[in-house]
Amino acid sequence: MDKRPKGVIVLTIIVFIAAILALIVSISTILPGTPLDIIWTLKNSFPTGFRSTVAGMIFGLFILILGLIMIYAGYGLLKGKKWAWWTVLIIFLANGIGDAISVAYGGGIKGISGILIASAFLFYLTRPNVKKFFQTENHS
Repeated sequence: MDKRPKGVIVLTIIVFIAAILALIVSISTILPGTPLDIIWTLKNSFPTGFRSTVAGMIFGLFILILGLIMIYAGYGLLKGKKWAWWTVLIIFLANGIGDAISVAYGGGIKGISGILIASAFLFYLTRPNVKKFFQTENHS
């Protein structure tokens, strides 16, 4: 078995935290009126009443599915699974592209910082020793 690069553990923790946050957002979107509504008073980028619309429900379901995928991908990262590497790579790539689009439409520092963070994760995932760890499918 290949030795797991130390950064994979850090990356996995970040993926799990993002997954938990996605699940919280999805549940609070799908089921308004719960104690989770506090997050919408802290940061709300959506128009008033968005959560009670069909678009809000679709958004909530999408984020729920994404959160579940990320939990599974986090598990796969720990096990050195190639599919998990690809999944996380695609998620960070999509996130970076979304932030680039945001910057193009005036997203400013938030979008730029998002691009830099996604780029750092993509850079790490494509380092030879990290790629090698995920290319070997004999991890337990």
